[in-house]
Amino acid sequence: MTNTNVNTATYLSYYTERHCSPQWNRFLALVFDELMTQTDREGASGFLRHIGSRLAAEWPLGEYETLEALELSINGALNQLDWGWVSIRPEGNHLSIQHVAFPVPGTTEHTLDKAFQAMSAVLEGLYTTWINEQGGSGKTPLRCVDTNVTLRSMTFHYGQ
Repeated sequence: MTNTNVNTATYLSYYTERHCSPQWNRFLALVFDELMTQTDREGASGFLRHIGSRLAAEWPLGEYETLEALELSINGALNQLDWGWVSIRPEGNHLSIQHVAFPVPGTTEHTLDKAFQAMSAVLEGLYTTWINEQGGSGKTPLRCVDTNVTLRSMTFHYGQ
């Protein structure tokens, strides 16, 4: 029988070392903590969404006919950034976007909480911009609806 606590600890140790390099880990953890703690949350989130939008604008995907083609293109961009991968699927009146293995600094509950808040805003800006390239509406909301700290995943919904 596998001890999931050991596997989870090993995974998190590897993940932390691999996806947020030592020279940036502590610095980014502090930046995210200060942004999310010392400023009003909406202001900090707006700033970080803007950063995500700028990143997407510098990495345009082009237009795609299918969700599968869009997902493949996004995964190609994320792979080049070493930012994990995404799965996109339609669900009722919205798209569900699950992003796994994104870089996030921190190892304590507090630093991970702030880093997840910050990265969700960055990814909201990134996905909003890329979806708008596909003909999406800037007025259609895209928000993080679920997080999983253990798996380093977030789920976003685009639509009502």
